[in-house]
Amino acid sequence: MGKAKNGSKNGGAKSRGRSRSNSGSGGTTAVVNNSPPPPATTPPKGQFTIKLTFLFLLLTFVISTVIAFSIGWIARLILLSHIGITPYGHKNNDAASGKHSTTALTTLPTISGSAGERGIMSAKKSLSGVEIEVIGKTMSGKKVSMQLPSPKVLEGKDVPFTTYASKTFQMAGVATSNTLHIDRSTALIMTKSRKDFDGGPDFTTQTAADAAIGNSGVEGENSSETESSSKDDNNDGWVPCDEKSCSRGKEKAPPSSDPDHNDDSDGLHLPAGQHLLVDIKDVDSNFLNSEERLAQAMIELTNETKLTLLSYHCHSLVPIGVSCAGVLLESHVAFHTWPLEGVITMDLFTCGGGLLIPTLPTIEKLFGVPMEAGEGDIVPQPTMLWSHKLRGFREGFAPGYVRSKNPLDGSLGRYVLGKLDFDIKRPLLSTKTAIQSVNIYEVMEPTSRDVNSYVKSIAGEEEGSYEATYPEYFGPDKVLFLDGIIQSTLYGDAPYHESIVHPAMITHNNPKRVAIIGGGEGATLREVLKYKSVEEVVILEIDQELVEICAEYMPEWSDCSDIEGSDAESCFGDSRARLVYMDAFQWFIDNFGKDGNDENNEEKKFDVIIMDALDPNTSVEIAGGLYDDTSFVDSLSNGLTAEGVFVVQLGKSKMSSDPPDEVGRFKDTALMIDALEESGFKSIHNYDEGHSRFYMPWSYLVAFKHYETRAGWHRTAPQIEIELQQRLHKTKSGKSVLRYFDAATMMGYQVPSKAEETVYCRKEKFPYECEEFAGIHPEYVSLPASEYLKVMSSGIGDHAGRGLFAKKDIPKDSTLALDEAGKSFHFPPLTWSVISKLMKWADDVYDTIPVIEDEISGVFTFAEGYGHGAKLLGETHYAVDSGVMLFMNHGCNGTNNYGYIYDEDREIFTENSIDLDDITEIIQQNLLNSAEAYSPAMERNYRHGLNSGDYALREIKKGEEILTDYLSFSGDLVGFKEDVLSLRRQCAGEGVGDITNYESESS
Repeated sequence: MGKAKNGSKNGGAKSRGRSRSNSGSGGTTAVVNNSPPPPATTPPKGQFTIKLTFLFLLLTFVISTVIAFSIGWIARLILLSHIGITPYGHKNNDAASGKHSTTALTTLPTISGSAGERGIMSAKKSLSGVEIEVIGKTMSGKKVSMQLPSPKVLEGKDVPFTTYASKTFQMAGVATSNTLHIDRSTALIMTKSRKDFDGGPDFTTQTAADAAIGNSGVEGENSSETESSSKDDNNDGWVPCDEKSCSRGKEKAPPSSDPDHNDDSDGLHLPAGQHLLVDIKDVDSNFLNSEERLAQAMIELTNETKLTLLSYHCHSLVPIGVSCAGVLLESHVAFHTWPLEGVITMDLFTCGGGLLIPTLPTIEKLFGVPMEAGEGDIVPQPTMLWSHKLRGFREGFAPGYVRSKNPLDGSLGRYVLGKLDFDIKRPLLSTKTAIQSVNIYEVMEPTSRDVNSYVKSIAGEEEGSYEATYPEYFGPDKVLFLDGIIQSTLYGDAPYHESIVHPAMITHNNPKRVAIIGGGEGATLREVLKYKSVEEVVILEIDQELVEICAEYMPEWSDCSDIEGSDAESCFGDSRARLVYMDAFQWFIDNFGKDGNDENNEEKKFDVIIMDALDPNTSVEIAGGLYDDTSFVDSLSNGLTAEGVFVVQLGKSKMSSDPPDEVGRFKDTALMIDALEESGFKSIHNYDEGHSRFYMPWSYLVAFKHYETRAGWHRTAPQIEIELQQRLHKTKSGKSVLRYFDAATMMGYQVPSKAEETVYCRKEKFPYECEEFAGIHPEYVSLPASEYLKVMSSGIGDHAGRGLFAKKDIPKDSTLALDEAGKSFHFPPLTWSVISKLMKWADDVYDTIPVIEDEISGVFTFAEGYGHGAKLLGETHYAVDSGVMLFMNHGCNGTNNYGYIYDEDREIFTENSIDLDDITEIIQQNLLNSAEAYSPAMERNYRHGLNSGDYALREIKKGEEILTDYLSFSGDLVGFKEDVLSLRRQCAGEGVGDITNYESESS
């Protein structure tokens, strides 16, 4: 039983196995073989063997690959044709001709669900593009449905194919995530119809739409028709993308051979661009939280500004807010919203040639959506702040580009357009005349004006408030730029124009004819017309359009309606004013140059010439050229009367850290000063004004033809105040005729700044006065009078009176009693003039009133006998030591041992060696009044120079009398001969000095 069972079981197993095998091979009847198989061929129990040939494997791989490729290729064709794109329907001429051809990749319009979830997309083809409905889920699982617009290609614009790569990360604060790409169907239709792209907005002509924002640039023209597209009719409307036609959507302009080329229209090809930052508040919260509305506004913005939006990506944030970023062919646009606060911030960057500033009205219109007001509610209107900056590099990359010729690269760009913190920044005008670009802006800086006070001043809500009563103090500033360089401001009008006009006008004793070079705003003319003595003002302005613009947009500058002496509302209409529209430099050369100057025609000459035009430091060719050739400066000198005054604005004031003018940014100023000196101007002064609102102190230069004119410059404060009261017209309203300038201000102008002196003393040829007048040399020793000096009877004779003697040995090069040098008595020109007139009058009435001369002569003799005379202030003035130093006597025939250390090559004169028949050389070398025409060091330290700067010329032994040279004290050129003769008599024992004579007569 056991064997039978086992045999039956084994036989059955083999039978089933054989049956399956035969059935698989051909379906024949299985035959049971009860004989045991050979052991070697018996497979292991429970295993099978399948044999596949190499040919079978190869065929399987090839067939599968072909099927997969075919399915993908067909699917791609179906999808591309569904949206109207047939990329294989045109011929590539470059490829056919053997040229290098680049494969263009593009991406279909797609929408990605949030955080990796794919939404359901349905695309409906239409002539206007592709409508895309997004049905997705939020992070919480809630279904949403949105209609997001797709970017469009502008009519006729040639946009190259682009590749796209992105990755979206699932974040807890993100509600939705959507990405859309450019729709090329419109481009296809327009290209087939051969419509040309106009290259973007043309800002050369101001239209009604952009009148509020102005224009200031030119956009280069562009055409989508290329040679290949016009010759090949079988390209299905697509232009082959080669090096010439598809360079970022714009053909690169060839290098310009014009040296004045400054067009940035080829900016797509430069490593440079424009950056516009915009912040808007008080915006509707529903708009700020709507992806659809925000996306639509972004699409409309790029369409209206002729930018090309390739794709954009938006996120709805949790719990509220939207962030979007768009990729432009020109660069990018992005924004973020705070719906609850009503705020949106935007960032727009382009590397194209079209200016971004004119897009601001469009941005404000599309994104500055006002809040919805309920019944009876008052809601604020949206407020927009913005900033525009030039980015990247232009010089060295753009052929012919000159930074100074781009208005956006000047102070306009740095100080107005580039600042984001202005409470108000409104362009009133941005245009170009035949001569220059003109920009006028209204701005309100939070550091100088309060916007809330401004609102009160114009709202009229609080009648009787200070703001409403005096609104002129709270309004925005108005700023004028010419070629991007700041020229004038509303709140700096008075400080600037009064500081350039009145110092020169008040210095001249009686100005009748005045010339103004530049001054198209009319404010310089306004200040000149305030003088009663003025009979004619000639305004030489090359730009007539500028005068008309300023009269229209800046009427405050040329308002003469309140001046009693004016017969017109506008200063330009005053009967004393004559406008000449031509090049002022050429006009002066023609009329007062070597060929045009008529020395006998004095009535044509001017008493004062005011140059309110390009300052010498302006980075333009003409500025430096004016002073390389002295013909213009010579004509200025020829065009002035004998006591004429010339004044010019120099631009930014110097800093103490600046290098000398000759090698620094003020090199043209140095050229101008040299030219003025060569042309015969005897005295030149520099002064600064820090309230012109030019974002830095401003510098001016005034030059006098005669040295004596310095006396008018150095008047005392009471003198100046009286002159202003007597010589200026009053106002009809009773207000002060001057808003800024007064006597105290003028006193500040009389002394140049420390920075001016510091830079001057850095000259390669070191000015001697920087050492002699600026203090005691650190290597020299200062000895106190109490320890080293005593007063005794002079040893040079009984006629000499008292003398000064050494109590100790005094080393060579030592200085004495420096601590007393600053305590001297000073008789300024006005004081000395009064004393001199009183002495003359007292002498005339001595016979009847002798006591008057007795009283006055003491003061007069004290100053002349003990003092140091000079004409550094234009007229004679005296300084008298207040200590024992005043008892030093004169060293006869050059025996002085104390005094000024002259250069080794300088001839020393004595009272005996001077030829009184020819004293010109003596006057030039020996007298303190023969100062340099331009020397800030001397102007700042003349008082120190009068009472110090002397040293021991050799070692002075104990008990030796200290003697000096009285010739160096003489300051009166007229009386110089008498001084020499007096010293000769005293040294010969034939006369006495003024002090001895006075004391003997008094006793």
